[in-house]
Amino acid sequence: MFIDSHCHLNFKAFKKDLDQVLKTARDAGVSEIIIPGAKIDSSRKAIEIADKYTGTYAATGIHPHHAAEFGEYLNNNQKIAELKEKLKDLAVRKKTVAIGEIGLDHYQYSNYPPIAQDLRQLQLKLFGLQLDLAVELRKPVILHCRQAHEVMLGFLEKFLIDNRLSGVFHCFDGTPAQLEKVLSLGFYAGFDGNITYPDNFRLVETMSKTPLERLLLETDSPFLTPEPFRGSRNTPANLIHTAQFIAASLKMPVERLARLTSANAVQLFNLSMN
Repeated sequence: MFIDSHCHLNFKAFKKDLDQVLKTARDAGVSEIIIPGAKIDSSRKAIEIADKYTGTYAATGIHPHHAAEFGEYLNNNQKIAELKEKLKDLAVRKKTVAIGEIGLDHYQYSNYPPIAQDLRQLQLKLFGLQLDLAVELRKPVILHCRQAHEVMLGFLEKFLIDNRLSGVFHCFDGTPAQLEKVLSLGFYAGFDGNITYPDNFRLVETMSKTPLERLLLETDSPFLTPEPFRGSRNTPANLIHTAQFIAASLKMPVERLARLTSANAVQLFNLSMN
């Protein structure tokens, strides 16, 4: 049994053939899938899918890509409370198992506004609001972090002085030193299909330093398709290829990796109670 702990079945890429995608995943041995939200609407869609299909679960939250869209909320105390209530309504649903995908992103994407200081501050405000909600509801978090590891780790270190929080650094691509900090703060690390790319040997080395009890498998579908299907739409069934690559890198049977990482996902997201 494999668990895909990060798969965007709520995105348009799966609108036409979701039933078949899920059947193919089950046939491949992927029995459980967590679907993170990126905004309010995609969080609602994640819940809708989770309510319809056995073995699927939702995470709800606002991705840092969309922080600028919520500037009106984040700069007004009354509207901050309104936004938190909207998010809370989604987070308390029966099959919502985490707050996510949330975090910080300082990478300059071609179709996004410049990552100026004011946008970085909006990302931090949005991140902090959702961390507060996770603590309030005792939910784990699914963290997006791109080119912002030092800022995020510093923020989390201060936040955790007064709060208890669990979660995963989704698609971890930081340095071994940053991984060590992630682990010291009690978080898991998720690895995706990009670890199979020939030019990503550094990521393989970092992954190998992750304790097995803190390792999660992800696809990030429809993105980050592993070899040998790179360039096509990613699906949860492709988790098997990433798992086989990671198992070979760790010199262990893939069945053992499946068992360990699935147990990690069950523990982190409390899946046995859903």
